[in-house]
Amino acid sequence: MRQAIENSLCIDIRNLFQKFVSDNFFNNIEEIRLRIRKPIIIKNKNTEWSITNDTLTKNILSGYVVTKKNLYETFELITNYSAYAFENEIKNGFITIAGGHRIGLAGKIVSESGKIKTISNISSLNFRIAHEIKNCAQPIIKYVSNPLTNTIIISPPGCGKTTLLRDIIRILSEHYTISVIDERSEIGSCYLGTAQNDLGLRTDILDSCPKTEGMLMALRAMSPQIIAVDEIGTLADARAIENITNSGVKIICTLHGKNLADIKNREFIKSMVNEKIFERYIFLREIGKISNIYDENLEKIS
Repeated sequence: MRQAIENSLCIDIRNLFQKFVSDNFFNNIEEIRLRIRKPIIIKNKNTEWSITNDTLTKNILSGYVVTKKNLYETFELITNYSAYAFENEIKNGFITIAGGHRIGLAGKIVSESGKIKTISNISSLNFRIAHEIKNCAQPIIKYVSNPLTNTIIISPPGCGKTTLLRDIIRILSEHYTISVIDERSEIGSCYLGTAQNDLGLRTDILDSCPKTEGMLMALRAMSPQIIAVDEIGTLADARAIENITNSGVKIICTLHGKNLADIKNREFIKSMVNEKIFERYIFLREIGKISNIYDENLEKIS
């Protein structure tokens, strides 16, 4: 993991990491943010750090200030000096590198006919470090697999929805054929077409595929028993899920949300709640922590 990240950093910043960041600290990094004329910010176990010419520090304002040259040299390393080869990824706002780590991009949005064509004048990069946590789903897998249920995992951002979904897929793939619609390359973290995360023996991945179209494509072409997708959020997603479940295929997905009241008030999911499409609602309160599990009647079962 460390080598893939450091090889994507410009030489000046890479040297700082190699001098002052221990392996133990590096292994717990969640994000590295580089912004032009701003200090480096490193998120480790929900705590922000920076790095100076001498040490790691929690005093962000004293951290190494990223120059435009630093940022553009890093961007060239990320794209292997061929930004045009990553046009599709860039217009989607991120690039996935070896190891499944995703680098978010911000800058000037270039649009054409109302659609994003690319991002130019890159002003910040966000290295989101992929952490595969095998067996994190073991404590709740019985609620999903016995019997196999339509399941939705719900939490605010940064609480581990995708990590839990990934491990559920890996475990269920021991017995079921699964199609993963990985619109943002976060579940399988594919790099050059190969999944960097272990999604199990019987899993097929549609990488960088729009959720709605991908769910229906997999249903028609891949004969899955389960379709898995991250972060649903539109009426089109809801209609696709209804088509899937009406066809006898199970769905496992995630959703940003706080609690039952929060999701019940959202138009796109209201009909699915009322029609009892989901048989399990799993709520996370923080990384690795389940707050509640509900059944299709919204009655607490754990």
